[in-house]
Parts: sequence; C-alpha cells; structure tokens
Amino acid sequence: MTRSAGMSSTSSSRAGSSRASSSKEATTIRVESISSRAGSNTRVNSSTSRPSNMAKVSTEGTVSVGGASSNISVWDVAVMESRRRRTEGSSLELDKLPREATLLIVGTRSAGKTTLIQRFLDREDVPRQTLALEYTYGRKTGKTMVKDVCHLWELGGGALFTPLLSTPLTTRVMTSLTLLLMVDLSRPHTIWSDLETLLSSLKLQVNKVVATVPGLRDSLQEAAKKRIHSHHQVDQEVTPFLVPLVIIGGKYDIFKDLEPEGKKLICRALRFVTHTHGASLHFFSAKDAGLVKKTKELLSHYAFGTTESRSLAQDYNQPLIIPAGSDSLATINMNDELNLDSWRHLYTTRFPQENEERSSVLPEDPSRDPTYAEPDVDNLRTQKDEELERIRREVGRNTGRWAELDLS
Repeated sequence: MTRSAGMSSTSSSRAGSSRASSSKEATTIRVESISSRAGSNTRVNSSTSRPSNMAKVSTEGTVSVGGASSNISVWDVAVMESRRRRTEGSSLELDKLPREATLLIVGTRSAGKTTLIQRFLDREDVPRQTLALEYTYGRKTGKTMVKDVCHLWELGGGALFTPLLSTPLTTRVMTSLTLLLMVDLSRPHTIWSDLETLLSSLKLQVNKVVATVPGLRDSLQEAAKKRIHSHHQVDQEVTPFLVPLVIIGGKYDIFKDLEPEGKKLICRALRFVTHTHGASLHFFSAKDAGLVKKTKELLSHYAFGTTESRSLAQDYNQPLIIPAGSDSLATINMNDELNLDSWRHLYTTRFPQENEERSSVLPEDPSRDPTYAEPDVDNLRTQKDEELERIRREVGRNTGRWAELDLS
C-alpha cells in the first residue's frame, strides 16, 4: 500500500510540472487516511486550477496565503464561506420582498375622498358615495421586478362610523401606516368640528393599538421626531402624531372664491392645527391638474416610498402646501399668544359649527340605491323577494281556511 501511494505521488508531481508552463498553476491536494480498525486505506484526490496568488491548503490542514501560513483549518474556511453565502442569500431575499404600506383616509362627508383615491390610482370610474368602510389597493413596480403594494382604506360618513376604525388600525400596520384627514374647504361651518372629532377618534384608536405592543410607542415617537426635525427646527408646543398625518383641504376650486378675510382665518386655523400635530397640510381640487399632480406625488411618497417633494406654499391666496415641520407658530400667530382654545374661539365665532344628522348620511334602503347596483346580486335578491311574497300569500290563505274550520 505504501509503494502504491508513492507511485501516485510521483505521478501527480509529473502532471503538475507538465502543466506549470500554462497560464494557470495546477495544484493537487491529497488527503490520505489510514484506518487501523478496518485495515484499509482511504484516499481522496481533489484537483483544482487557480491563480498562483490564491491561498494554498497544505496536507497538515493549515492555510497559506502568499507564502505565509495561518492556523485556520480547512473546516474554518468552509464554515466562513457557508456563512457568507447565507448572508448574501438573505440580503437578496429581502430585496425581493415587496414593500407594503397602508393609507387610511377619513374626513368630512362628500369632501372628495373617493375622487382623491381614484385620481391617485388613475381610475376613470364615476365616484360613488362611500356607505361605511371601503377597501382597495394599488401596486407599483419597485427597484426589483416585485410590485410594491399599497392598501387603501376609506371611512365614509364623516365622524359617524369612527367605531369602524378598529378594522384597518391594527398592530401589523402601525409601522407602515399614514393617516389622511380630509376636510371640505367649501363648508367652513363643519371644518373645525370635523377636525376635532376625527383627530380625537384617530388618536384614541392609535393609542389603544400601540398600548398592546411593548416598545412600539417609543419606536413610533422616535420616528415621529426624526420625521419633523429632519429639515426644520420645530416649536416646543408641537406634539407629533405617532404615525404620519396629512390634513387635506378638498374642493379648493370653490374655496378660492371665498372672501379674503374668511380664507385667511381658515388657512391660519388649519396651519395651527396641522403644525401642532406634526402633520402636513395640502390643498386639493380634482379640477386643478397641477394640484392633482402634486397630490399624487404626495400619496406616492407615503404609499411607495418615492422621493418626497419639499415644495412650500404658505400664502392664503394660493393653495397651501406645507410639509410636516416646515411651519412655525411665529408666522401662524403673527406674534400673538394664541393656543388651541384661542383658535377654537376665533374660528367658531366667525364660522359657527353645524352637526350633521344621521338621516342626511344614510340612504333609507342602501340595497335599493342604484349607486351600489350589482346585477347578479340584485337578480338573486329579486328572486328571493318574489319567493317570500308567494309564501306570505299562501300563509294568508291557509290562515283564512283555518279560521273557517269549526274545531268545537
């Protein structure tokens, strides 16, 4: 057995010397183990071609690089290589995962929430009244071929259906959630009441959800501070909302024709509420192509992570566009000492607030409303109504017959 091993070694040496003249050096790695228990020899040969400056593995199990030896064994090298490949594979898998975001839109009834969603998704459907809570989604191809997903929830009925907020507001979406609160600029007599009611409901539900996960509040607060402090020095009176908040003023095309002093008061009041909540303020009109484009860019930033526009417009004679943290109380209050109570008094004195009745929100019979027509469902409903009417007539006839029977 020893003589055979020596012959194999000589043969390998000759083969190596014959290949030395080529551009690459060939090296034969031979591992021989002799098992005393089995009384046999096990011989494993492995030949690899590599440049001469790569690491050489000796038969003693050590690694030499550039002539210098190291105590790292072959197994250590194999383990490190395996870990490196697993790490690279994990990062590639993460890159392939789609980005998911959730947008929840609430606001004044008939302020244009559905129209806003359709413009964002480039849909041409005729907007219809949102009865309670509706869901849709949008997709966009990201950095890879995987499509990013945006979940869109719309709460209809103004502040009437706020108990339904528990459906879209869950712990799973808190870190990727953006709240959009839309008011109707053409109805100043509902703006303040809608703002206070909806902000209070949103804050209550978000705090309730965050309280169920230890450490979630701290991480959201830290993210909120970075969000509004990234570009500007923010006033100490600001208490950032735990999740990104955008206040949208709808129907600007009607609002722009209001008398100047009224517009100025409304704009300043909205700026104060927005700024103190660490939110963004954005005016919108479906009839203004420029505002539609800017609003789509705003929603795309929160939905798909596109670059955020840092446009700034604070003149009340123009549509307001104020990113979070871009405003200041000095410019809003005009050096007056005004707090939330002061602004509430100023606004409600000029524009007394109105409360919507429930009857003005819900149709008498939503199932018969042509806005929600569904041919298949409606045909089945008509069939069932006819069957029910037939059963009623039969029961009525049988009741008359039983009454005529003399059971005495």
